[in-house]
Amino acid sequence: MGGVLTLLWYAVLLLIALATSSVLVYAAILHWQHRKYAHIPSAPRPSFFLGHLPIALEFTRKRQLPFASLLSEWHKQFGLVFCFHILHWTVVISLDSKTVKEVMTNSKNLKPIEDYRSFHSLFGVRFVGWSLVNEINHAKWRERRSLFNPAFHRKYVMGFMDTFNRSADQMIAHLDKLADGKTDVAMLEKFNSITLDVIGKLGFGLDLNIIEDPQSPFPVAATTCLKGLQKSLVMPWYPYLPTAEARKLRKEIRGAVHFLRQMAKDCVLSRLESRARGDKQPKDVLTFILDASKELEGSQNFGLNEMIDEFLLFFIAGQETTGNHLAFALQQICRYPDVLKKVLAEIEEVLGNKPDVDFQDLPKLEYLMLVLKETMRQYPSVSGASRITAAELESGGYRIPKGTNIRFNHFVMGTMDRYYDNPEEFRPERFKSTDGESRYMYAYMPFSLGQRNCIGQNVAMIESRVILAKLLRHFTFELVPGQRFVMKHELTNKPIDGCRTYITLRN
Repeated sequence: MGGVLTLLWYAVLLLIALATSSVLVYAAILHWQHRKYAHIPSAPRPSFFLGHLPIALEFTRKRQLPFASLLSEWHKQFGLVFCFHILHWTVVISLDSKTVKEVMTNSKNLKPIEDYRSFHSLFGVRFVGWSLVNEINHAKWRERRSLFNPAFHRKYVMGFMDTFNRSADQMIAHLDKLADGKTDVAMLEKFNSITLDVIGKLGFGLDLNIIEDPQSPFPVAATTCLKGLQKSLVMPWYPYLPTAEARKLRKEIRGAVHFLRQMAKDCVLSRLESRARGDKQPKDVLTFILDASKELEGSQNFGLNEMIDEFLLFFIAGQETTGNHLAFALQQICRYPDVLKKVLAEIEEVLGNKPDVDFQDLPKLEYLMLVLKETMRQYPSVSGASRITAAELESGGYRIPKGTNIRFNHFVMGTMDRYYDNPEEFRPERFKSTDGESRYMYAYMPFSLGQRNCIGQNVAMIESRVILAKLLRHFTFELVPGQRFVMKHELTNKPIDGCRTYITLRN
């Protein structure tokens, strides 16, 4: 018996020694990391091990402001370049447009894998794999992008106009029932429904009809997955928590991922069978991709699973960002009567009595386009971009080591008078074309920059103009009093109070 107790005692001592050694090694790594970036300004760390995490959590939870607002405060203290530490991660923030150009236009600077692991596998289940947004290998990404480029060519985008117009008409018919001037309508929810419908039709020939049935399984599953992504990014340890709440959420999220991937698989296989029969094919994104990929057999890097990845990515990345942008834009138009007056005058002049917006009308809706651009300056759907530096560089007078996670935040850059005159003003005219290079060149990147810019940015801007033009011509929107005009960050940025409005028919 004594021998067993002795062994147990030695085992306990060994565990204590291993735990102590692990803590000491981790502390040494943190110390080395802090020294490596000691020459770059940063706020005082409230915790050696947690770094600036307590500050970030207090700011976002108690003050209900996005993390980008904290970065804006740090910019006022430390200037163009500063860093923050969270556990063993160190991130350098650069608000220098010259550095943005240098880093974002060089494909050798890759996306940081730690930012995108949750996109690949969400709570242990494959979600969107290594798709267009999160593929780290540049050669594989370039091959994948070449498959998608034809579907977004101008001559094909022209064919999308009927879908944009019919979807806008469907939304008008839905809002007609609510246009009594008394019903509180959260337009963020409505915009997210219509953009999800549009992507279903344009991308994969699906008629989801979410505007009339927001509780259908597809949007519910998509929302659940977005919630899971947000959890895993903000709380990387959440997938391992043993609490009943965490286990329940993990089960829901895994079920939602399985549902969405099975739906995507059924859609793709059904289209392949239709093509094999020689049926007439819709001119949607799926048709173009199947053509380019030779029925998913033209490349060992792009088969059925990869097509499912991209299917889900299109819905997750394209729908919510456009819906958020539309809500922010309507909010701003309603806040500024002079802006609304100019938008309505332009819509009347360009469209007249025509029921639809034609492709040829889009360049004439110039002021509406300026409104959309100015909205993205003040309220970007995505706050910024990040890269791992492939070589040492200089930014704002500081040496940035090779292998640094460097981030650019165009929300903060959009508030800086270094780039914009009176940045607190909502002034769409600031984006009118000029002969000289604007000061905000490379400070403004709502769709990212370089080769890895957003492939769907032109489609999103066309969709936004069509929907807003038709809605504003048909309805008068009045913001419900008492709303806050700040962003809420939930994976993407959205109006914190949902752009709540009272709607009436326009005379």
